[in-house]
Amino acid sequence: MASFGVTRLFLKNGMPSKYKTKEPCPECGSKDNVAVYDDGHKHCFGCGWQFQPKKIFKKPTYQPMKKEWKPITAIPCALPKRGITKETCKFFNYGISQFNGTDCQVATYRNQSGLVAAQHIRFKDKRFIWKGDLTDIKLWGQELWRQQNTGGVFVTITEGEIDAMSVAQATVSASGNYFPVVSLPSGAQSATKFVAANLSWLSQFVRIVICFDSDSVGVDAAEKVAKILPTGKAAIANLPRKDANEMLLAGESELLRDLLFKASPIRPDNIFSAYDLWEDLVKEDNSKICSYPFPELNKMVQGYRKQSLTTICAGTGVGKSLLCREMAHHFLVNGLKVGWIGLEESSKRSMQGILSIALNKPLHIDEKAVDEKELRQAFDYLFSDNKFVLLQHFGSLDPDRLIDQITFMATGEECDVIFLDHLSLVVSGLSDGDERKQIDVCCTKLRQVVEKTGVGLVMVSHLRRTDGKPAEEGGDINLAALRGSQSIAQLSDLVICGIRSQQATEKSNELELKVLKNRHSGCLGKADKLEYNEATGRLTPSLHNLL
Repeated sequence: MASFGVTRLFLKNGMPSKYKTKEPCPECGSKDNVAVYDDGHKHCFGCGWQFQPKKIFKKPTYQPMKKEWKPITAIPCALPKRGITKETCKFFNYGISQFNGTDCQVATYRNQSGLVAAQHIRFKDKRFIWKGDLTDIKLWGQELWRQQNTGGVFVTITEGEIDAMSVAQATVSASGNYFPVVSLPSGAQSATKFVAANLSWLSQFVRIVICFDSDSVGVDAAEKVAKILPTGKAAIANLPRKDANEMLLAGESELLRDLLFKASPIRPDNIFSAYDLWEDLVKEDNSKICSYPFPELNKMVQGYRKQSLTTICAGTGVGKSLLCREMAHHFLVNGLKVGWIGLEESSKRSMQGILSIALNKPLHIDEKAVDEKELRQAFDYLFSDNKFVLLQHFGSLDPDRLIDQITFMATGEECDVIFLDHLSLVVSGLSDGDERKQIDVCCTKLRQVVEKTGVGLVMVSHLRRTDGKPAEEGGDINLAALRGSQSIAQLSDLVICGIRSQQATEKSNELELKVLKNRHSGCLGKADKLEYNEATGRLTPSLHNLL
C-alpha cells in the first residue's frame, strides 16, 4: 500500500487515523483512488477531493498542489503485457519510473499553455495517483497533433492512455506516421467535462471518432459526448471486445483500424436518407380528411389536411370568428373531433355560436329563439361522443401554457383540428413589450406542435395598420399586412384573408375570401364570396359567388 499506507490525516486530539479500504472518486471518476479511513474521512489521491464525516469541502474539485512539484522523469520502453512498442511509448512520452520506491508508469499532461501541468502515475496493482494541477489540462496527446500536419481530417478519442497508444499502433501508416488520437484524463465518467473543455481543438477535425470501452458506462459516455460535438462530425466505434488494447493483444489491429476509419457519422435525429423514407413515399396520403364548407376555397386548396397550420386574417369586426365557426360546424358534421380556444369569449358563447349555425338562428342575440328540446337535439347532434372540446379561458394566455393545452387536445383528447382565436391576444399580457418577438416565438412553438402531434391548427391573426386603405374599408390585403412577426406567413401552410368594406352602401354584408398562401397546391387569389344573413346568423356563399 505504497501510496495509501504512508498517508495519515490526524484528528484534533493528535491521534492518527488508519486506512481501511478504497472506493471510486465522485469527482474525478477514478475507480479506486479514494482512501477510506477508520474515522470516516476520505481522501482522493488522484484529484485531491476530501470528505469529512460532518463536513464536505465547499469546492470539491481539482486543486493545484500547494507545494511546488517536479515532474517524474520517465523512460520510454516497450510494454509487452500491453502489446505497446517502445517507439509508440517514446512518441507519446509515456514511460516507466518509480514513485516512493514503487515501480510505476507515467503519462504526462500539459495545460492549455503547453506547459507540463500534471502526471498520471499508474501502479502494477492498477492503482493510480495524480501529481500536479488538473484544472486546465488538455486531452492527453493533444499537443502532438497540429492541423497543418494532419490535415485536420481524423482524430480518435479513447478512455485511457493505453487505449490511445493501442489505436495509434493499429492505425499507423506504411510510412510509420500515426493518426491523431487523444485520451481522456480520468475515464468515461468525466468524458463530457474534458471534451467540452477542449471542444475548440476537436472541432478542427472533419471526423471525430469516439472509441470508448464497450461496457455500459463507456457506451453511455460515448453517446453523451457525441451530442456535444459538432453536428455531422461525431462517429462512435462499436468494438467487439472491451477496449482497443484488448483488440491489439488479440491480433485484431486490422479490424480495429476498419472499425475506426469506417465508423459512420452520427446523424441528427431528424435527418434521414431517401431509402429510410421509402415507406413514407409509397404510403397512402391520409392527411386530407375533409372538405371546406366553401366550394371555391375547397377547389383551390383541395380540402382540409391534418398536420397543417392555417391562418385566418381580416380587419377588425369583418367576421373572422364567424368564419371559423362555419368551418368548425362543417368539420363536426363530417365526423371530425374539434378543439376550440376562443380567448375573446366565454365557452357558453362559443357553443352558442356553433349551435346557431346548426339551427340557422342567432342564439347569441336571442337565447329564446328555440325551445330547450330543439336546442338539445342540435346539441346532441353536434357534440355527441365528446366531439367538441373547449379551453375555458378568457383573455391573454402564457404561450408555454397554451402549447401544453394544445398538445393535450391533440394527444389526450385526439382532436383532428383545433381553432385558436386569436394569436395576438395570447401574447398581449406578457411583460416583454416586443410583440413581434413574442409572436415569432409563439408561432414557432405552434408549428412544432403541429409537426409533433399531426393535428390541424387553424388560428386567427389580426392585421397591422397600413398607410393605405384599411382592411375594414375594403383595402387589399397581402402577407406583409399580417400583424407581428413574418413567421406567421412563413410557418403557415395556408393563409386565408377576408376582405369586406364596412363603409360600403351595397353588399356591406358580403365577405370575400382570398388565398394569400397555399403550400398544398400553390393556387392563389380570390375564392368565395360569402354573405352574412342577419336572420340566420350564417355566413354562406352568396349569389355573387359565380359572378
